[in-house]
Amino acid sequence: MNTPKKLTPGEVDALYVFTRKHFVEYYDLQTELVDHLANGIEEQWQHNQNPDFEDALAAEFKKFGIYGFSDVVAERKRALGKRYTKLLGRYFVEFFTLPKILLTLAMVFGIHLMLLLPTLYIFMFFFISIQGFSLFKFKQRNNFLEKKVKQTGKRWLLEELIYKGATVSTVVIFATQFIQFIDNAHNVYLHWFLSVITVLIILHNYVVLYSIPAKAQEYLKETYPEYEIEKS
Repeated sequence: MNTPKKLTPGEVDALYVFTRKHFVEYYDLQTELVDHLANGIEEQWQHNQNPDFEDALAAEFKKFGIYGFSDVVAERKRALGKRYTKLLGRYFVEFFTLPKILLTLAMVFGIHLMLLLPTLYIFMFFFISIQGFSLFKFKQRNNFLEKKVKQTGKRWLLEELIYKGATVSTVVIFATQFIQFIDNAHNVYLHWFLSVITVLIILHNYVVLYSIPAKAQEYLKETYPEYEIEKS
């Protein structure tokens, strides 16, 4: 009885190259697809050992349909995006439980007092400074990730969500629009509303830029057992 053919290390490497050529840039997605392709090819060889590697790969890739790997990549992005959103929500909710709720309320009250001052320049300086610092940290973390990718040659999807801050840019865009109508806020209820919104923006940026990245290694190893943080 013939021993079933197995992929060689060189052929496994060729599968990684194949996934990259088909626009799969994240190493975790490449690994999932390589495992799937390898299993499919070796299953073909169990029934017929005549097809060479290239023919077996072409037959396996054909099973993904006309869109190739795009559907698999899109589904994985959605799944990890939901995971990141859950992490974001979990840390965000912590600010509405004791003792952090006291700090949160104090921030709302402090910003409300700023809005009651005769001039809004102090508040506007505070608000712009907070957003400017958030953008600086966002850029800093983005640079850190790009440097790490160059060193390792591997890009992980969840890691990118964590270090690039999945929704910071959206909040910053909203914030620039938000500040345009602050100067017209004279109603006391609107003052309180603006105070709450400002604090929510600050808390969101803090969670995205500090809380989640501080636990990055834990989350990444939990998601990818083979993941190891490379020291830069």
